[in-house]
Amino acid sequence: MIDLATHDLDIMHYLTGSTISRLHAEIGRRLHTNHEDLLSAMLRFENDVIGVLDINWLSPAKVRELSVIGERGMFVANYLTQDLTLYENDSATGEWPEMAVMGVSEGRMIRYKVAKREPLREELTAFARAVANGEPAPVNAVDALLALAVAQKLVESGTTREQMLLDAEHGFCLPFPARGRMVGTVAAD
Repeated sequence: MIDLATHDLDIMHYLTGSTISRLHAEIGRRLHTNHEDLLSAMLRFENDVIGVLDINWLSPAKVRELSVIGERGMFVANYLTQDLTLYENDSATGEWPEMAVMGVSEGRMIRYKVAKREPLREELTAFARAVANGEPAPVNAVDALLALAVAQKLVESGTTREQMLLDAEHGFCLPFPARGRMVGTVAAD
């Protein structure tokens, strides 16, 4: 699951602008006996955002979507078709007290135009351009290592069936700063 989880964790980290402070995962081994092929996890970020991660190698239909849900609606990014759609909450026209009484109702569906490109080609082109021009890579090593470290904690949580707190007091200490934040005991600028 680490090979799939790192991508979703990195995008969640990027979108929230925050690091994960707590997680709980459930894993399963259905087709593979030597490694997990199913993972479901609840994530709590430092900024109080909640994330849900559901990845597997079992689904017969290839589904690659990311949903971002808030009081005013839901964005759905379909990685396969490269579509971005906003589903508005029609009841979310006022302020919070009114929204609490009204609840949620289906509003407009807005599909945003996204230039369709082959993702792997774009990734490799951006990296080659950065190397050729002596610029920083679009995705830095710090974020990559952070995603890998959290993915490993997800598997550990699923194996031990325990919630994990990702801070220095609970053994989660990265040897580098993550996006200008304090991670473990290392201060960032």
